[in-house]
Amino acid sequence: MKMQTKYWLILAGAAALAVGGTGVAMAQASSVIQAMADGSVGEQADGYLGIKGSVSSVVKAEVDSINIKRRAAYTDLAAKRGVTVSDMAAATGCKTLSSRVQTGQSYRLNDGSWHVRGAGAVALPDYCATVG
Repeated sequence: MKMQTKYWLILAGAAALAVGGTGVAMAQASSVIQAMADGSVGEQADGYLGIKGSVSSVVKAEVDSINIKRRAAYTDLAAKRGVTVSDMAAATGCKTLSSRVQTGQSYRLNDGSWHVRGAGAVALPDYCATVG
């Protein structure tokens, strides 16, 4: 499969997941939503939620549960598209970072650095230009 075609297939699936096409990408419990609002939980470039600092055991369990559901969705879609799970997750991460992270929310790039979204666009990893 040509590399460009592969990335378009990944992108199409990522867009569906990022906008909640499976109900998994953004399904979150109220404690996770609050943790995202206060900056202790944020979206990551790898397509999963991350914990910035310390959170309660309830929030950690909910983040873990959401990430398990996301991985299942990425695995299913990756198999259908003929790509790796990590490629599917990262492509979804690109879409999620660019479309779902709100002003004031924390997000983590693939280099491990945490940022807070200001008034401008989220600084995306270089590979996001390839898939988006």
